[in-house]
Amino acid sequence: MPALPNPRHERFAQLIFLGILNGDQKPYYQQRAYLAVGYTPKDAGKPYGSAQAASSRLLSRVMERVRELQAQAAEHTHETADKIVKELNEIQHEARQDKAHGAAVSAVATKAKVLGIIDKPQTNELDFKQAKSMQDVGRKLLLSVGFREPIDDVSIADAIKANDAFIADLCRIRDAAQKTLTHE
Repeated sequence: MPALPNPRHERFAQLIFLGILNGDQKPYYQQRAYLAVGYTPKDAGKPYGSAQAASSRLLSRVMERVRELQAQAAEHTHETADKIVKELNEIQHEARQDKAHGAAVSAVATKAKVLGIIDKPQTNELDFKQAKSMQDVGRKLLLSVGFREPIDDVSIADAIKANDAFIADLCRIRDAAQKTLTHE
């Protein structure tokens, strides 16, 4: 795939690639890239604001290009997932022998990232206490089952409906159990 026809989109994809390459935290490099290419959010600097939402939407449009940039970089360095995993297996083995459990865990986590088993560090993204709306709850529910970028309204609405049905079932179970206990 050649460079994207929209120069802002191409630059955004390149900045996302650099953020991934540098190991930056996703929400931050994503928003920085969005601002760096000249977009102006309504509520700059606010967590979960329009810059984060808009940058997520834009990322979904340019993700194929980001993956291509990653593949080009890997090809340029002659690295392969198999080679990296082999090296990480050696590091993990040595770390376990030395009882360096932190290094062993780090090697396993890095292997998982290389193989695409996990693509981002586990953070408090799934902390439901931080949800400020039912849309946040729906987004977190989808993330909890491996949905990578739950930004579309239909999926989020379906997750909210599924959660409501789940809560209703739990209430039914509770009520039935309480009814049984009061009749004994």
